[in-house]
Amino acid sequence: MTRLLLALLLLAPAALTAQDNPNYDPDYDGDGCYSVNDILGLLPLFGSCAPFSCGDSLLYDNYWYETVLIGDQCWFAENLRTTHYANGDLISAGLTDNEWISTTTGATSVFGEGENECLSSSPEIDACDVTQSLAEYGRLYNWYAVSEEGGLCPGGWHVPSDGEWTDLANHITTQQGIPYNVAEALKSTTGWANDGNGTDEFGFSALPGGLRTGIPDFGESAGGEGYWWSSSPQLNNSGEFSYWYRWVYSENFLLKDLMPAAFVGLSVRCLRDGE
Repeated sequence: MTRLLLALLLLAPAALTAQDNPNYDPDYDGDGCYSVNDILGLLPLFGSCAPFSCGDSLLYDNYWYETVLIGDQCWFAENLRTTHYANGDLISAGLTDNEWISTTTGATSVFGEGENECLSSSPEIDACDVTQSLAEYGRLYNWYAVSEEGGLCPGGWHVPSDGEWTDLANHITTQQGIPYNVAEALKSTTGWANDGNGTDEFGFSALPGGLRTGIPDFGESAGGEGYWWSSSPQLNNSGEFSYWYRWVYSENFLLKDLMPAAFVGLSVRCLRDGE
């Protein structure tokens, strides 16, 4: 009976879609035991192997993400919060400010972590409370995590390039007809300071998750600004790399900029690979 139970638990991922969670845990009900309750919870999944369609929820690292189709791009409709790479390797977390600044390997954080003074301008949550921040904004990642070969996004997905962010903005501009409404159309309808809420016309639901630098008095504030990595580095004339990202603030602009420091933690949205 024990062998049969374990075999069923290990086979259970075959009942999921092709976008299976690579870090599957057979403890389905999370009680710390492998038991018949795990089997009972998984039985309804057997036979439900319909192919993924954008708009479906996607399970990755024990969390279900909402997805949304915008033009011909399929996006996560919320920020990434995984603590593992797609290959199953653990992402470093819980770093002090000094460790965060000095690391040259992939790391993740939650807004509000660190010893420096935390600033929250969110009208709805205390973003300096890491539990509330994680639930609202997901996690922040440094550039080293974005570029890690193990993959930050699940199989079949990736961190969007600078060009793919541009494609998103161009699609919205075409639909809207007014370029400066791009950010407003992407922003969530709640959660932004200074009456900066958006219309969220496309279901992207961008939230102001702030950033982490680990540097005192750098203005690391959540509630008024959101930042998202692209996967595109750029080499300058001095032979040094910077990294393209997008950011949004309350005044409704989607801005493209270069981040000179790879240790800064920004949010990540995953984009489905092209067909």
